[in-house]
Amino acid sequence: MKLEWRLKQLLEAHNLYKYGVETQIARECGLHRHTVGKFLRNQMQSPKLEVLEKICGWLIGKGVPADILPGALFGIKPSALWQAIGQSKEILICLGEYHLKGKMITTPQISPSISRHDSVVSSKIIHYLSSEAELRDTRPSVKMVYVPFSFSPEVVRNSGDGFEQDRKRAFRIFNDIRKNRRNNLSVIMIGSQRVNYLVEYMVADLFHCKPFVPTLEDPKVPVYLCYRNFDHLVPSCFGGQENPLCPSGEIRHGTYYLDENFEWRYFEWREGKDDSGVVIIIREADNIELAVFGFSGRATSAIGTALLQKSEQFWQEHDGNHNNTVVSGGKEIGIYLCRVRIGKDAGKEDDRVCEIFGNDAVEIIPLARKVLEKFLARGQ
Repeated sequence: MKLEWRLKQLLEAHNLYKYGVETQIARECGLHRHTVGKFLRNQMQSPKLEVLEKICGWLIGKGVPADILPGALFGIKPSALWQAIGQSKEILICLGEYHLKGKMITTPQISPSISRHDSVVSSKIIHYLSSEAELRDTRPSVKMVYVPFSFSPEVVRNSGDGFEQDRKRAFRIFNDIRKNRRNNLSVIMIGSQRVNYLVEYMVADLFHCKPFVPTLEDPKVPVYLCYRNFDHLVPSCFGGQENPLCPSGEIRHGTYYLDENFEWRYFEWREGKDDSGVVIIIREADNIELAVFGFSGRATSAIGTALLQKSEQFWQEHDGNHNNTVVSGGKEIGIYLCRVRIGKDAGKEDDRVCEIFGNDAVEIIPLARKVLEKFLARGQ
């Protein structure tokens, strides 16, 4: 989170910003014109209280309400990531949509459903995009895209005709998004490949491998989710039940990634204690494609919140460029591993359905550049 000076915006809001206002404020406040100029251009680093007092007094004299000062002179500077997304004319938020089927489903015509955690993340993003003053005058059109898939409680492993139909349907949606892309379109995919098949197609396309085809012996993707036994077991180019560290060894469930020495590391899932996930950001011209997913739904919720509150850590800007990203094929790409420390939940155990899990802490670790470069180069 970065603070910025909002003197210019405050003057504009009260019809005080006009030619010569910099000189006028300086003269009437007894300040140097360059000092006022730094305030207007958000270049002031450590102003003296005396300077702030004089500017506040001048603003009050021009009709700015005293009760909003000096707070109205401060604001949170939007991160480069959300500035870029906020400049889009249209934003698509894509969620997986459960369609319950199977012998255990006895109630007819059950409505499709969305993961509660995924829904919370999408709601927070929509609220941010629609209400944040930091986005200035931009108000992109936000549309929801739902990616259906069949879910049978008695069937753990996905296979058969139903799965094929879900894959083909998701591919059509993914293809339509790619074919119809135009300038100023951003796409945000929420949820892992187990519940949002668009994420599988996105990752497979990025790393030039086949979607829904396991590649553990010869990994094509530098990140991997090792599923739990009770998870919805979707075959994946970057996920499965086997352990990438040692397929015949002890299974450690969680999020795996290759470190700078090209050795597998992992964030182990421990119920009620530790969780994890991944954020992938792709920028091509004016288009942003973003995937945010946790090993569990709770991790998705925590990481989605961090993406809004700590966005500068995901898309760090340095001298006009972004640290820990790679440019490949005309795209700027960043992958970020997220370790989630589960916080103590407020409320009673029976109330957890309403819990917002605000105490979870997220540590953000960029994937090593040389690892990303090597894997992106494969298949080109």
